[in-house]
Amino acid sequence: MLDGHQMQQVFLNIINNARQAIEAKGKKGRVIIRTENIGQGIRIVFQDDGPGIPQEYLCKLFDPFFRTKEIGEGTGLGLSLCYGVVTEHGGTIQARSKTGQGAEFVIDIPIMAAIADKGQAPLPPANPVSNFKKGLGKKVLVIDDEEPILEMVRSELTQHGYQVDVAQDGEAALRRLNETNYDLALCDWKMPGLNGADVYERLRISNPLLSERVVFITGDIINGRVEKFLKDRRKACLPKPFSLADFRAAIEQALSAP
Repeated sequence: MLDGHQMQQVFLNIINNARQAIEAKGKKGRVIIRTENIGQGIRIVFQDDGPGIPQEYLCKLFDPFFRTKEIGEGTGLGLSLCYGVVTEHGGTIQARSKTGQGAEFVIDIPIMAAIADKGQAPLPPANPVSNFKKGLGKKVLVIDDEEPILEMVRSELTQHGYQVDVAQDGEAALRRLNETNYDLALCDWKMPGLNGADVYERLRISNPLLSERVVFITGDIINGRVEKFLKDRRKACLPKPFSLADFRAAIEQALSAP
């Protein structure tokens, strides 16, 4: 029992990181993916023959914004989101590697059908029609310079019926905000060029109604200045990596704003 859209993003992110690592080595390589039953769970293993990951980096891989050139572009924040998705499914994700010997990512997910085997009634499936109708007629703009964030948030919202547009920087976001009437905006705090605060302040002038329905997202440590900004303007902020439950709660709260 899992969210196929979210797990797909997890798998693609790991595969893409492996591809980048192999390309960085400058030689042909391969990625092996295998699955197996482990007790009451399913194990998915992604193994590549790239340059590997230094031991001192392994314990930091799933920290937001951790990245190194040796590991490859897109690592770090993408992996922290993978960690959040997997743990929300009751599973675990870990990395194994030695420098020069490739890398291996191991995901363990519990088999929920085991509940029925013990004579308990399985949980009723979610009503997909009801979930889809939740976002019908609502338009959302997601502003973030990290592709994994954009894809995972878009996947989560579109399967609930929301119409989702994305922008990877503040300037592009403002152009979209001037062209389209959105019901909600999700905005990264730290971006190249215009940051989240800049986008918000300009939106507050051009569209004060929508500015009340802005949710900030950040993977950075919230300092005193940022905390004061959020408090003074009564703005919600989701820290990366966030759980889907927290994400959905923030969306519902923002859309309920007058």
